[in-house]
Order: sequence, then C-alpha cells, then structure tokens
Amino acid sequence: SSRLAQFPARHRAVSCSSPSQRQGVPPRPGAGAMSVKCIREHTGKALLQKWLPEYSKGRHQFDCAGVLVGPEVNQYGKWDAILEENKWLKETRLVAKPDQLIKRRGKAGLVAVNKTFDEAKAWVMQRMCREQKIETVTGQLTHFLIEPFVPHKQEEEFYICMVSNRYHDEILFYHEGGVDVGDVDAKASRLQIVTADTLTQDKVTSALLSQVPAAKQDNLAAFILALFNFYKDLHFAYLEINPLVMLGDNRTVVPLDMAAKIDETANFLCAQRWGEIDWPPPFGRAAYPEEALIRDMDGKTGASLKLTILNERGRVWTMVAGGGASVVYADTVADYGWGHELAN
Repeated sequence: SSRLAQFPARHRAVSCSSPSQRQGVPPRPGAGAMSVKCIREHTGKALLQKWLPEYSKGRHQFDCAGVLVGPEVNQYGKWDAILEENKWLKETRLVAKPDQLIKRRGKAGLVAVNKTFDEAKAWVMQRMCREQKIETVTGQLTHFLIEPFVPHKQEEEFYICMVSNRYHDEILFYHEGGVDVGDVDAKASRLQIVTADTLTQDKVTSALLSQVPAAKQDNLAAFILALFNFYKDLHFAYLEINPLVMLGDNRTVVPLDMAAKIDETANFLCAQRWGEIDWPPPFGRAAYPEEALIRDMDGKTGASLKLTILNERGRVWTMVAGGGASVVYADTVADYGWGHELAN
C-alpha cells in the first residue's frame, strides 16, 4: 500500500493505453480504465482557460472556451439570455460543432466555420434534437459548442496528445496537425515522463520540437510544459489537441479541437479545481436519470456504486459487482448467448 500511494490516482486507474484509445475506441469495462471518463470539449477548454495562466506563470492564456448550447435553446428567450451573458458572440466570426464525444466531426460535415452569430444559430437549430448517423452509430444531437473562429495558416497547426500509462506519462507531438494528420502513432515524436519525474522545457524542446521552426520553439515548449503540468495536477488520463495552433506572432497558442478523459476517482483531490463537471454518455446512448442518481450516491459514500444501462428493454440484469465481477458476469451472460438481453 505504501508503494501504491506513490502514484497519482490517474496512474492507479489506467494500467495501459493503446493506440485504439487515442483513436476513440473505448476501453473494455474492467480492463484497468473503469474510473476514466470522457468530458465534453467545452469542459476541457474551460478548465484550460481557468488554469493555464497559473501553470504558465502568466506566459500563456486561453481567452475564450466558447459557450455550450443545449436543448433549452428551443425555449423562447434562451438565445437572448445566452447573448446577454456572451456579448462576444456578436463581435466575432464563429465556429459551431456538436460537443458529444463525437470523433472526426469535420469529416462528417458537423463543423460550421467562419459564421456570423445568426448563421451559427441557424446551423445549430437545424440540427438540435435531430437524429444523426455518424459512421455506424445513430444518436440525437443535443449539445453544441460555439466558439471564436481563429484564422490561421496550415503550417501553424500542430498535433499533441498526452496519455497516462501505468508507470509513466507519454507526450506525442507532430509538427503537422488537422483532420488529415494521419497515423500519429506511427510518426509522432514521443517523450515519456516516469511518474514523479520532473519535466523541463529543455526536455520538451530536444525530444519533441526538432521539426518546429526555431522562432516558435521557445514559446511552444513553454506552452507544452504548462499543459503537461495542468494535465498532471488535474488528473487527466488523456488529453489530445488537434490542431494546436501557434499564430504568426510566434507567441499566441490556441487549442482548436480537444478531446479529454479525466480520472473520476481523483474527485476528492480535485473537486475544487474541477468545479461542476458534466459526464456525458457516449454518442448514441441516452443518459438515464437512474444513472445520474447512482452517480450522485457514489459521490457521497466511500463505497463504489456504478450503474450503466446498456439496454433498458433487456431481460438480464446483474447485481453482483466488485473486483471485476461485473465483467465476469457480463462475459458469462454473453457466452450463453444472452448478450443481446443484457440490460446493465
């Protein structure tokens, strides 16, 4: 137990990380990542906006995490209230996109770029609460992120990803970014940071930035160092930004697209820093009030209480859990040919 205490909660929760996880394939329940949960892009950006100045010692800041728009905008007057709280929506060009753990939104035609507020509003309302098929999954679009449009050049885009492994963290960086970045697992530069080791700006520069123009290296390395410390202290298990843009002034760094996972078991350490976090269900699966109730109970007890509804019409419900028992029972139900009836 004394050795276990040396490791942050996120390392104890994530025993391994594979390329499939970085490509959006969820880990198998019980396979060492049960406490790691995806968060909305808006949540990740809001946390970065709040804490980046502190972690960069004032060197970097992220000015606007955007605004999250939900089904409530179907009610009269809600758009006016959003505008009242976010006057910048009328003052700049905008980007709008679903914020529901959907991968490859750009290729699916689900990103509206360089729009006025009225155009972005119309684009969102055309899709709000409508069913959408993305690859093999059909679900309802209910939450959209609207954020400032950032004009930039292709050569100003980079790719970065931070992943928590059993005994170390790993940073993947590639000097090109965007929707066509390709297989980053094969071509990205990598830097491993053993748990409890200290990362320095020199290590970042030498290991990751050899193909970045020299004029950009210093500020980009400082940003990556601040981002890593933010990721580590707030118990992220996964943090991907693609593209990460450094503008032509070689100083301003903007995360355009973010995907992130947080270790929920670190709540007792990070609750004040996190604030209120929305844990959205995967796209294509509805959120059930019963799940929210169990989640609330779980947060108020030292016991572990979990409920994930797979099929509300299923006839096989399991009640045994703990130490991987729920996975064993689920596998056994499937082996007997009743996987399609498994309810939870």
